[in-house]
Amino acid sequence: MTRKGLLSAILLAVTLAFVLIMTGCGTVEEGESTWAAQGKDPAFTVQQELAADRLVQFGVYPQKRAESAVQNEIKTNVTIDPETGLWNECDNETMYARYDLETGYFVYAAKKDGVRQEEQYYMECDDALYLVEPLQWIVLETQGSDSIIISNKIIDGGRKYVDQYGECTWADSSLRDWLNGTGDYDAAMGDLYKTELNFINRAFTASEINKIETVSLPSTDNEIYGTDGGDDTDDKIYCLSESEFEEYFKTEGSEFNATAYATDYAKARGAEASGNSLAAWWLRDPGAKTFMLGVGRSGDVSDGGYSVKDTGMGIRPVLKVPTSALEKVPVQDSADNAGN
Repeated sequence: MTRKGLLSAILLAVTLAFVLIMTGCGTVEEGESTWAAQGKDPAFTVQQELAADRLVQFGVYPQKRAESAVQNEIKTNVTIDPETGLWNECDNETMYARYDLETGYFVYAAKKDGVRQEEQYYMECDDALYLVEPLQWIVLETQGSDSIIISNKIIDGGRKYVDQYGECTWADSSLRDWLNGTGDYDAAMGDLYKTELNFINRAFTASEINKIETVSLPSTDNEIYGTDGGDDTDDKIYCLSESEFEEYFKTEGSEFNATAYATDYAKARGAEASGNSLAAWWLRDPGAKTFMLGVGRSGDVSDGGYSVKDTGMGIRPVLKVPTSALEKVPVQDSADNAGN
C-alpha cells in the first residue's frame, strides 16, 4: 500500500470510530443481536389472546406435527405389502398401529402395562405425520340460535384459488369446490378425495355436515380494477368477503386480530409462514385480473390481491351452525389459542 493509501485508510478508520462513538455504539457479545423490528413488520406482529367465550370446537383436522417417537414407531411398524398393496396391522407389547385405507389416516395407540390407550389419528404429508385434533373456531357473530364461525388458525395451504390459471371468481373456483366437496373434489370420487383431502368430508362427520347451514353469498365486483365478482352462490363452507372481513376484524372496538397463525399441517401443505408462523389467507372477492383478495401477514387486505395460482396462501374456512352444536374449548387447550 502506498503512503497516500495508508493515510487514507487511517483517516477512514478514525472517521468510522468517531461516528460509532457519537451514535452510542457499545460492545456486543458474540451471537447477540441488537436489531429490533420497526413499524408494522408483519413477521413480528403478535396475535393477542382471544376471550375464552369466543373460542369453540367443531369437527377435526390434521394440525400439529407428531412427536418423533410416535412417527418412528408408526413408520417402522406399519408398512405396505409390495405384492398385495395392503397395509399391515401392528399389535405388540408397547403399541398398536395400522393404516385405515377408508379414511387415509394412520391409527396409533400406545400401551401401558399391556393395556391399549386411547387411539389417535395421524395424516401423512411430505413424509411426516400430523395429529388429527379438534378444530378450534372463533365465534364471529351470533344470529338467533346460530353462530357464524371462522377457524382460529390457518388450517390448510398450498392450494391455488383455481387449478387452471386464468380469470376466476369465487363461484367457479377450485378452492370453493375443495371446501364444499363439489366438482372435482366430490367425496364420491374416492381416490381423488383421499389424495386432495376435500375439506368438508375430511373435517366433519355426516351428522356434523347436516348441521352446517347453507348460506347465500352475494358476489361483489372490484370497482377499482373493474373485475367481475361472478355469480352469487349458496355454500356450506366459504371464505369471508372483504366487507365481512372489515366488519368483523376492522370495526373499532373489534376483539378479533386479523393476523393468523398457520398450523404445522398448513405449513407442510404449503402455507408460507413467517418465523412465528403468521401467514396470509384467502378472501372470496376479486382483486385485479387473475388475482383474488387476501389478508396479508400484517392483518390488512392486499391491494390488488394475490395471483390465483399462488400456492403460498392459507385458508380459514367460515361456516354457520347451530350454537348448540358447538363445544367450548377445554381449559387445558385454551392457552394454545394465541400460539403457533
